[in-house]
Amino acid sequence: MSLVNLDAIRTAKLADQPYPYAVLDNSFVDRDTTTALAAEFPTEGFRYDVRESNEDGKKRYRSHNYQLVSFGRPADDNIARLTDRWRRVLDDLMTDSYRAAVAETTGVDLTGTVLDIRLVRYARDCWIEPHVDRPDKVVTHLFYLNEEWQEEWAGALRILRGSDMDDYERQVFPHAGNSVVMVRTDGAWHGVPPVCSDDGQARKTLLVHFASSEAEV
Repeated sequence: MSLVNLDAIRTAKLADQPYPYAVLDNSFVDRDTTTALAAEFPTEGFRYDVRESNEDGKKRYRSHNYQLVSFGRPADDNIARLTDRWRRVLDDLMTDSYRAAVAETTGVDLTGTVLDIRLVRYARDCWIEPHVDRPDKVVTHLFYLNEEWQEEWAGALRILRGSDMDDYERQVFPHAGNSVVMVRTDGAWHGVPPVCSDDGQARKTLLVHFASSEAEV
């Protein structure tokens, strides 16, 4: 049985404004699974990535990343450190059934795309500026794994109407079981304002990109 809720993905309602996206609140098969995955989310082995300047035209950000699959190539050492339950989730994400479910809800032909998958921790003062994903990232699916998250800690994903972080259509906080599917368009702006949790809480995300097979590594 898949631990990822394929039926919920397949039947999710896709919004069309400001661009195609869907929000789910039951992304894993049941509440016990969601709670266990949140508890077993890794705490070590992350790489701190930061880009403070966008002189090269690339987005600015600050986050901690744990690569699982790099454009179709598994990161075997990192995968080996996951719990059995998390390895099952990764196996589920690699199936044709998951690909078909995402294709059905988005209406995007994902044939021939490769997966880029990583875990991301946004500790205090981590953020990502408003941006549109590169054209090779065809569809993105973001899963959230925080059993507790207070709105005053900020750090919500913002579905933006443009490049202004404060001009948003919707905010999605990282409550465990929430997820967001986004179709890449030239207007698919999104970002995450700085996390300001005051008790060591980090925003926990499972990030899946369906990328064209010609994607840069």
